[in-house]
Amino acid sequence: MDEAYKAAYFDSFTEKTGIEIITAPYAGLAKIKSMIEADNVDLDILNIDAAEAPVAGNNGWLEPIDWGLTDRSAVLPAAAWDDHVYAEVAAKVVAWNTDTLGDNPPGGWVDMWNMEAYPGRRSLWKQAFQTLEVALMGDGVPKDQIYPIDVPRGLAALDKIKPELIWWESGGQSAQFLIDGESDVGSTWNGRVYQPKVDGAPVNYTFNDALFVSGAWCVVKGASNVGWSMEFIAHTLEPERQAIYSENIPYGPVVPAALEFIPADRLPLLPSSAENIDKGVWSDFQFWAADGEEVINEFNEWLLS
Repeated sequence: MDEAYKAAYFDSFTEKTGIEIITAPYAGLAKIKSMIEADNVDLDILNIDAAEAPVAGNNGWLEPIDWGLTDRSAVLPAAAWDDHVYAEVAAKVVAWNTDTLGDNPPGGWVDMWNMEAYPGRRSLWKQAFQTLEVALMGDGVPKDQIYPIDVPRGLAALDKIKPELIWWESGGQSAQFLIDGESDVGSTWNGRVYQPKVDGAPVNYTFNDALFVSGAWCVVKGASNVGWSMEFIAHTLEPERQAIYSENIPYGPVVPAALEFIPADRLPLLPSSAENIDKGVWSDFQFWAADGEEVINEFNEWLLS
């Protein structure tokens, strides 16, 4: 992902402004809080998980986005917020090992929960976030009705596949389980299995019932270069820049106008292309910011049961 950001945004911003982009290790909520409390904000721009952005915003830790620098209405409504903006459209998808299910590929989460028609080992992320959503869809809840999360129903759905369920704890592991055949069908992010599929690994996936997720650009209050940081964020929202990003990694643009600059044969690979955007649903990061702690506690108690 860093290489795609560099190709699309970093080098061109440096060329335009003379400002060099220096990357740093991931800075999540704990880092943001420590910088705020120490009055020592040493990072200008953050790209954090979109689930963390509203938490930081609700705590008053983020600068408002300068929407005077770019057209907010040109950004997908789900991606544009007062104090952060999503960086891309990635997708949590159902994927499968083609050696075992290649002749009978699942069409979505409901099929993954159909143990009779699709026998074999299942794999899911060992996190409440994103896993309860796919469990509800697997249990037949329409994708536009998965929030607020019905935790008892989600956990009951997980109980149904528990005998054949293994957990993954990183994106790389999610793909490797499927490629190695340790799992016959499971969840992963489309970017994790795209290149292995192209390289001939026995794995495939569908955007049906995809759960859209993202990173989020934001600026912490007290940053030294707020103005230039906002200029950078506006730079990332230029359609031509977004198109370059999506040509380097199979994640879709948050500015639909960027699709016009992407080769036609690339569009089917992107979650936010016209042919795929209606197949999925956005993760409700605001829900997780408001109620996530209680849901996560219930999920973790279920894991131990």
